[in-house]
Amino acid sequence: MLKIFKWRRTWIISILLLIITPIVAFKIMEAGFEITPQEMTDYFKEKPEQPSFTSYTTLGHQMFYAATGSDTNQLVLFVHGAPGSWDAYMKYLGDSVLMHRAQLVSVDRPGYGKSGMGQSVTSIEAQAAMMKPILDSNKSGKPAILVGHSLGGPVIARLAMDYPDQVGALIFLAPAIDPDNEKIYAISYPANWKIFRWMVPTVWKVTNDEKLSHVEELQKMVPLWPNIRIPCTYMYGK
Repeated sequence: MLKIFKWRRTWIISILLLIITPIVAFKIMEAGFEITPQEMTDYFKEKPEQPSFTSYTTLGHQMFYAATGSDTNQLVLFVHGAPGSWDAYMKYLGDSVLMHRAQLVSVDRPGYGKSGMGQSVTSIEAQAAMMKPILDSNKSGKPAILVGHSLGGPVIARLAMDYPDQVGALIFLAPAIDPDNEKIYAISYPANWKIFRWMVPTVWKVTNDEKLSHVEELQKMVPLWPNIRIPCTYMYGK
């Protein structure tokens, strides 16, 4: 009887470890996707300017962005990938040369950071519409330059498609913009099942929601690409 009890206890502990370990690992990974207030303070301590932070509500969704540089300079808007947050571009916002020549704005995309964390917005068109108020705030008299990495790439493209008069150039950094070459990894499907979804950290749920709908969203944009007639820089490594 004692041997059976020990065997059952070992089995139960093993199962619990199998469940808890990936959750803890995901939580640790999730914490690494947004900088701590102290890390931000330390980074900007020696910089000529501290970032300002702005929150606004549009289309029923809370949005957040950080900015440096004068709002009368040409607007450069940075849009991060998935997962991510505004601080993915923190070194650009802290660059003394850039901040004296442009207004540098880095936004938390919908569902990430302080832009309604966990509230997935899978529509690329809707994400672009939620960032339009940033374009509207441009006081420079020059159309904005947009920089997008990974899933931020199609978002800046959609901004240019939908609001062409407000966008002057696009910079794509390893963008996920081609529906024919967009991969959905096998783990994405079970991660969306209710039996496993509760185990997935919030930021990864948002990322997975976007991933599963991404090809369909990119296909909607295919007929709109010819409308983009501004300078585009495309950077991609092997």
